[in-house]
Amino acid sequence: MNPSQELIDQQIPAHETAHQWWGDLVTWRTYRDQWFSEGLANYSALMILRERNPAGFRQVMEKYRQDLLAQNKEGNVRKDAGPVTLGSRLLSSSFPEGYEAISYGRGTWLFYMLHSMMQDAAAQTERKSPRHEGGEDPFVRALRKIRERYQGQAISTRQLLDVFAEGLPPSLRYEGKSSLDWFMDGWINGTSLPKLELHAVKFTPNGTGIVVNGMIQQKDSPDTLVTSVPIYALISGRTPVLLGRVFADGPDTPFHLSAPAGTHKLLLDPYETILTGSNKPAIFHENSQR
Repeated sequence: MNPSQELIDQQIPAHETAHQWWGDLVTWRTYRDQWFSEGLANYSALMILRERNPAGFRQVMEKYRQDLLAQNKEGNVRKDAGPVTLGSRLLSSSFPEGYEAISYGRGTWLFYMLHSMMQDAAAQTERKSPRHEGGEDPFVRALRKIRERYQGQAISTRQLLDVFAEGLPPSLRYEGKSSLDWFMDGWINGTSLPKLELHAVKFTPNGTGIVVNGMIQQKDSPDTLVTSVPIYALISGRTPVLLGRVFADGPDTPFHLSAPAGTHKLLLDPYETILTGSNKPAIFHENSQR
């Protein structure tokens, strides 16, 4: 057994315990919604691993990524078996491991992406307004709402997402809408593992800070895919600083952000919170005026 699989197997008791909430207390309405029972139970278990063993968590998530990129005997990539909403229909002779790789692996990644977006937004809001409601993880708060509102019921993926969408901060409102329709359409109903790159980045001094302009390129994905991408600044002697999240909308998306003085590199998603086709962060370093 390889180390990644051993870590996954060690989470089985926590995974099955989590089904008391996701799958039993709150269950799924149709086979198209079954994925969130497995994905959320699995991610709930991995939240323990993430806290106790961050390196092990990253190792498991990387295995899930590679499982999705594995090829079958005809040379077709496993992720293309279909979206998570196909449920048991993902299992076929062409993709005998499609159900597990997508319902469990991609499903877990989808909840990790949601969790990361909500954590980043809460952290930025807290910095701007110290009196903002804090202390509790916003993802966990949403899970509590789901349990309180829907215990004893079978729900749809749409109902689940609508709870996460309640009270979205401005930074997570695509086109200004308090909705996760973009996530449903592109990520839950899609199969993409896009590649993200930085291009045409320009650093301009502005008072005591720097203004950064550039372009995010999103490749190997439909033109309609929307992705919330975290951009970080790298400053000598400091850990990466989150500048904000940008909605990559289609192949090319311009951005305009403020950065601290001393910024000499930009990084796209350095902590690997997006399910992409590569685990290498996109780095741009062309600030000659540092």
